[in-house]
Amino acid sequence: MKKVLVWLTGLCLLGSAAWVSANQEIVDRIVAVINDDIITLSRLHKAVQPYLTQVTSSSKSETEKKQMIEDMEKQMLNTLIDRTLTRQEAVRQQISVSDEEVTSAIDNFKQQNGLDQEALEKGLESEGISLEEYRERVREDIMQSLLVNRVIRSRIIVTQADIDAYYQAHPEMFKKERKYHLRNILAASEADARTALSRLDQGLSFPEAARQFSVAPNADDGGDLGEFEIQTFNDTIKTAVQPLKKGAYSGVITTGQGHQIIYVEDIIETGGQSIEQVKDEIQDILYQKQAEEKFTKWIESLKKNAHIKIML
Repeated sequence: MKKVLVWLTGLCLLGSAAWVSANQEIVDRIVAVINDDIITLSRLHKAVQPYLTQVTSSSKSETEKKQMIEDMEKQMLNTLIDRTLTRQEAVRQQISVSDEEVTSAIDNFKQQNGLDQEALEKGLESEGISLEEYRERVREDIMQSLLVNRVIRSRIIVTQADIDAYYQAHPEMFKKERKYHLRNILAASEADARTALSRLDQGLSFPEAARQFSVAPNADDGGDLGEFEIQTFNDTIKTAVQPLKKGAYSGVITTGQGHQIIYVEDIIETGGQSIEQVKDEIQDILYQKQAEEKFTKWIESLKKNAHIKIML
């Protein structure tokens, strides 16, 4: 199972958009101080630029677009602060990344995205990023990823109970299609239904009880109803059937047809994936969830101990 936090945000090539017209002049300034490092306005603009297409191409008003860009700037500045803090911590813990590791990461990225070197450099050029800048971003991403894994990985525990609980809580993702083979007793009165229930409790088989007490047309067949999917039941029947296991019967329930007792002859499951088949997938999901939660707490602890001044 791959347990490495993928935090290589610098490896994404996104479409860029013109943000500032040629007639506008930007005076660079410091927008944040993080311990001994600074973030400039030009760096912030450069970080936000690839994501502006979705704003500039939207049908929203200019006022709304301006607000969206301001919100995006604030979010990106917070991301840059987080990255600066983790880079500082990586340096403190003497984590380094070789040129060979950077080249290998870039080669993997090109292979995964079907790019050659020329296509990569053209994509970078369209975003105003030099190849050397890109390599340094990749180096920083790898260094930060190594740090996060060193700090967080040992704190993450995914138990079998966690996996079982997730599997049960997400049937739409993994579970098999379930059908219930049912029998029923439709009694002439509630009193007859109570008598039938008492006889069942005493050990009378359900088919025999149906023959003796049911007034439904299927009584001679031992109350056999056939197979049904749970979603076809009304709420009353569904509530009665869902908790039952194979070979179990409900209490007396009152429906539009009268007083009934429902018996689960069998539960048939088809398709889907067993928990053993998806165990690793669930473990990865739970690992990543814990990692994100612990990273958030960890970065907050770095912020508390850092000198941070925002001047956006």
